[in-house]
Amino acid sequence: MPTLAELQERLLAFRAAGQNLQLEPLVTQKALSKFGVEYQTDLVDELEQAIEDCTYQDNKLIFTGHRGCGKSTLLAELSFRLLGTGRYFVVMFSIADTIERSAVDHVNILFSMAVQLLEAAERRDVKLKPGIKKELYRWLGKHTKTESETAEAAIEINAEAGAKGGIPGILEFLAKIKSILKVNSVIRNEITTEFARKISDLIAQINSIQTYIENATRQTVLIIIDDLDKLDLSVTETIFAKNIQPLLDPTFRILYTIPVATLREVSLKRGLEGSVKKIHTMRVGKFFSKTTVRKPDRIPDAEMMSIFAQVLQRRLPAQFVDPAIQAQMILKSGGVLRELIRIADSCCDRCMQQLRKQIRLEQFDQPAIVIDQAILESVLTDLQISYAGPLGQLDFETLVGIYHDFKPKDTENQRFLDLLHGLYVLEYRNGVQWYDLNPIVKDLLVQEGALDDG
Repeated sequence: MPTLAELQERLLAFRAAGQNLQLEPLVTQKALSKFGVEYQTDLVDELEQAIEDCTYQDNKLIFTGHRGCGKSTLLAELSFRLLGTGRYFVVMFSIADTIERSAVDHVNILFSMAVQLLEAAERRDVKLKPGIKKELYRWLGKHTKTESETAEAAIEINAEAGAKGGIPGILEFLAKIKSILKVNSVIRNEITTEFARKISDLIAQINSIQTYIENATRQTVLIIIDDLDKLDLSVTETIFAKNIQPLLDPTFRILYTIPVATLREVSLKRGLEGSVKKIHTMRVGKFFSKTTVRKPDRIPDAEMMSIFAQVLQRRLPAQFVDPAIQAQMILKSGGVLRELIRIADSCCDRCMQQLRKQIRLEQFDQPAIVIDQAILESVLTDLQISYAGPLGQLDFETLVGIYHDFKPKDTENQRFLDLLHGLYVLEYRNGVQWYDLNPIVKDLLVQEGALDDG
């Protein structure tokens, strides 16, 4: 039986595992090296080829997939691969870090590109001519009502001194601009109002920044805008259905992420397909085929199970999980990586609660705490309750229909799109496209008596 010191040590180990199980994507080389696994590398190859083969007239990419399926991590891997060639000036940023999600529109997406390009140029010590550089920062300051004289002075001083690396005064100025765009709705609205009437002026300025950077670096500019797929569907539909052309007009390569639910709108999908060569899709991990998923003796795909097991094992020591439980945790994720991480993280929280109780009550005669059936069931019950909150009777009927038919009655029905966007329903592909319920949602319907337990 464990001693007090051993219980405290185990608590610290579970806490470290919990920190490893945070839901943030792997967007740094350190995180990728520590936690990354080989997953859908063929899609990285596909995107790399699409970027390499871009033409001046066709250089925009659309990338989609369920929230939490690993898109941000995959895009970070793509970014580092392209940077490693020395031929690309890659700027990848999350729109959520720049603009309040409910306020994102086509104008502030474009304006954010200008800010991100200039910040990347500064951090990478791109040698822009001082006169050009001051003009660009003066332009930023004017449209965000931010005093730029200090930044302009810093440019002049450092140009004379031949300083290298990011200039603190300029980086502080850019940080202030980003903060304003994030929190100041008045300034955002003024930018949108001004440039909505003369969007060509904004695009021309962005193209100028691109040209300056490419001339200075001899590299090709590529911008990857992440987390557009996490916006509300109404926001993304407004951007990509009504205002797609301005996002296509910059002359450089841009990769946009969009929600998979957006592509179920036939007219919107057709519009996007007419604007880009191909819509690239990251699939949800598929443990079963459509023909076997309802069979009681079904056997999950061994390769996919192994990949998801590696994801867990890189974050959570194997001795902390009952061997019989790991497969259940993986299957309950439905093939969505973030769902697996969320389940495992919640299980770690429960284990830490039990360990703290043992320490507090000096219960040294108890077996070692691991993630077992009881802990997993407790976590899954809480997740079911969380999913159940927004559902009404019509939603239950829709979900039951999808379970039986592998598709909705109407793929453009707004409530279905909301359920798809919220991961209640998952989209799979194996030769054909089909839909199934998130396993936790399926368990919820069984619990409610809407489905048989089978």
